[in-house]
Amino acid sequence: MQTITGMDITNDVALVTLSKVPAGCGFTDQVFTALTKAEINVDMISQTALTGPYVSLSFTASGNDIGKIMAITARIREKYPTVQPLVSSNNVKISLFGADMPKYCGIAAGVFHVLAEAGAEVLMITTSLVDISVLVSDAAAEDSIRALREAYNL
Repeated sequence: MQTITGMDITNDVALVTLSKVPAGCGFTDQVFTALTKAEINVDMISQTALTGPYVSLSFTASGNDIGKIMAITARIREKYPTVQPLVSSNNVKISLFGADMPKYCGIAAGVFHVLAEAGAEVLMITTSLVDISVLVSDAAAEDSIRALREAYNL
C-alpha cells in the first residue's frame, strides 16, 4: 500500500529564523500578533527545545512579505536585543501527504533518504499525522521534487 498519496508545492517561500529569543509563549505571542496585524500569513512554524532561557523560532511566509517581515524583526530587535534574525527567500515548500501515514513507521526515514540521495539541503521540517513538509532552496527544488515523484509514484 502506498502511504504517500499526494504532493503539494509552494514556491517563493521566505524562511525567518529568530535565534536567542526568550523562551515562553509571551514572546511567541508578540511575534505572531505582530505578523497578524501586518496581514502576513504564516505557514510552517518550528521551535527548538529550550536551551537555558532561550529558544530559536522559525516560520515561513510568502516571499512577497519580506519587506513587512524585515520591519517587524527590526522592531523585535529594538525590544529584545539578544534576538538574532536570519531571513532567506526564494525557497520551496514540498508537502507530502497520505491518510494512512499514521499506520506505518519509517515514512519520514524514507522521505529523508530520497532527499539525501537527491542532494537536497532541507532548511526546515514540519509534520502532522498525515503530512511531512520540507523547505528546500529553489536551487534544490527541481531535483528534490523529481526524486520524490519517482520514489512515491506521484
